[in-house]
Amino acid sequence: MKKSAVYILLLFILLLGFGVRFYNYTVWPREGATFDEFAWTFLGLSMWEKGVPTSWSPHTAYKERVEYFNPQGAHFTLVTPYLEHPPLFGLIAGGFARMNGIMSFDEVNVAAIRPLALFLGVFSVFTVFLFASAVYGDVLGLLASGIYAIIPSVAIGSRLVQNENFFIPFFLLSLYFAYKYVKYSLPKDLIVTTIICALLPLAKVPWIAAPLAVSGMFAFSKQWKAVLTVSVATVICFGGFMLYGFLLDTEVFLNLWKLQLGRYDMAFDSLFVLFRDPMIVDRTFVDGWIYFGWVAMVFLFIKELKKNLPVVLGFLSYGAIFVFAIPGEPLHGWYRYPFYPFLAIALAVFLKEYLNRNYLVTAMFFIVTGLSMFAESWGRVFGFSYPILRTYITAVAVGTLPGFFPDIWGKRFLHGLNAILFVTVVILTCFTIVTYNEQ
Repeated sequence: MKKSAVYILLLFILLLGFGVRFYNYTVWPREGATFDEFAWTFLGLSMWEKGVPTSWSPHTAYKERVEYFNPQGAHFTLVTPYLEHPPLFGLIAGGFARMNGIMSFDEVNVAAIRPLALFLGVFSVFTVFLFASAVYGDVLGLLASGIYAIIPSVAIGSRLVQNENFFIPFFLLSLYFAYKYVKYSLPKDLIVTTIICALLPLAKVPWIAAPLAVSGMFAFSKQWKAVLTVSVATVICFGGFMLYGFLLDTEVFLNLWKLQLGRYDMAFDSLFVLFRDPMIVDRTFVDGWIYFGWVAMVFLFIKELKKNLPVVLGFLSYGAIFVFAIPGEPLHGWYRYPFYPFLAIALAVFLKEYLNRNYLVTAMFFIVTGLSMFAESWGRVFGFSYPILRTYITAVAVGTLPGFFPDIWGKRFLHGLNAILFVTVVILTCFTIVTYNEQ
């Protein structure tokens, strides 16, 4: 594909991704679906103004606590010094708020702070393209970014000023530059990768997943000096956060570490919460794209693992952190977000490999994604319809006929039918996003 065509299609995907995120971005998720949006902004505002971190926290480990009600009547317990998380993302969120004219906690509202999330969301779509196209080529990069742009759980969730939405694009950038370094051995790629990996845990401790994934990629290609470079830089930067915490308040900092290590509702079946309780933020949302993304990821594990390794390593590194530290937390759907770019890439690989080639698997894709999108769009707006349901399932079934009768007449027509079904699912997906509500 010509580069000019790639750039035009990428621009269209980015505009589409922005459009579905921008529509109702101040309405859904509703203000207060998570007050983390306020907490990150409070943290940054306080640091930019006074140099001391203050933010909202319910934890009793803090000694200095002040009850605060914002102009909308929401209640926050403000604590100083706020040491639950490293300050990097708070500084970015608070810095953006100040650039947007917000100088005090009273002025914080979702309309003023969520444009940062919109930028990060579109930037994530772009970095999905960068990473996927580096590993698989431009065509698959466009397909992966297009899928990521419209997955409802992604598009709606990326409207939040949430640390995970900051982590995703920079995690993908670290993997992109690491892959380029493995391929071309250019020092500048190693430098950029190292800087990103070292800084990400200063936004949130679990973002250690980035240096883990990058180090795994380097180790697999026997780039041991690169492994050492990333590891040492990460340890030094994280050591700076530890020193920062001890200097501000050693007792509070240590108590918070004890609390954080044991705060989650972990159980032996905690991993299955990903499938059992599908959520965007704090509301259940059955998203067939996400469910089938897990199926597609299995295909990456069992077919051409060496080629798929950069994606698999990114997925596994965050998966390891998730299983080790954070599963099972109720009504915290954003903890799943860092899985989603890898599921989108897996879906793109699946569609490129199997659409109109393996007809039964193609039909399974249409059933899982299509019916969930019908339920969340058509069903919400117009109500359930037997004729619509049965017509769709019949069309999917007809599309599988070449799998049973390879020499069937009209195969081109049936391939066209499957293409129409795919376009239908895409349209329903966009319709799902713009009609989403939490009522």
